Amino acid sequence: MKINKIKERVNMNKKVISLLLVGAIGVSGLSFAHASSTKPNKIKGLNLSKNQYIITQKVRDVNGDKIKDTVYLIGEKEKDEDIYNQNVNVLIKYGKTKKVVNANLKDLGGYEGKLIVKDFTGDKVADIFVSMETGGSGATLDNRIMTVKNNAVKMIFSDDNNMGVNFNGSFVDGFKAQLKEKNLNKEITLDLSAFKDEYIEQKIYDKSGKLLSKVEPWTDPFSMLKVVDYDGDGTYELAGHQRVSGSCHANTISNIESIWKFENSKWTPMQVEYTTILTNEF
Repeated sequence: MKINKIKERVNMNKKVISLLLVGAIGVSGLSFAHASSTKPNKIKGLNLSKNQYIITQKVRDVNGDKIKDTVYLIGEKEKDEDIYNQNVNVLIKYGKTKKVVNANLKDLGGYEGKLIVKDFTGDKVADIFVSMETGGSGATLDNRIMTVKNNAVKMIFSDDNNMGVNFNGSFVDGFKAQLKEKNLNKEITLDLSAFKDEYIEQKIYDKSGKLLSKVEPWTDPFSMLKVVDYDGDGTYELAGHQRVSGSCHANTISNIESIWKFENSKWTPMQVEYTTILTNEF
């Protein structure tokens, strides 16, 4: 894998122009429509409790028997007007047997809720993608992907996968940050001079660029994860967006774009790009 392309981006927002230098790391980009929770209908076999709701549902064959199944995204609310869904789960009602299978998702909750049923594994049978907005300051998502084998649900994208690409490191002299992604075994250097004045004011650097206090940047989980079939073969990939924060969460020093493919029973980053912010007038 090589850092093999550099490009400039111009972001004209609120009449401010920011130039972004993009470095691409060669390693082999979808807004979510919001679904409103609805009160459960009396669907035979679901056995929903009083506080459970159907957030959304899809009808498609997910177990490979050529008969369409119904996939339900379920949430819990204490009150009808609440907008946060607790104990989010997936129930699958098989079209042939009418049997209901519980995916038993753990520690999943959030706002709204997205359910996409597409083939990610390449076996020509649809898998189940769930995404919830966490509502945190980083606008991050909590995503899960499940596949059904022999009528048993298997998780292929778990909570850990939400971290995506994980750059970390430290500020160094010269208004720069040196970061490394251990899974990619790649190191990058970011130019921080766009934030020079505020870093001097915060006594992170002196005017000559000498580092005065230790700062360790960190990477947020995915704040966007798109489902896209890049080569048109019917097997879908994921395109993710993440951001790297510097002195505080509001101090975004880089944005990361990545493309992921499920192969050999794991998610492989096919391409990763990062930005260096050259000017910042906000």
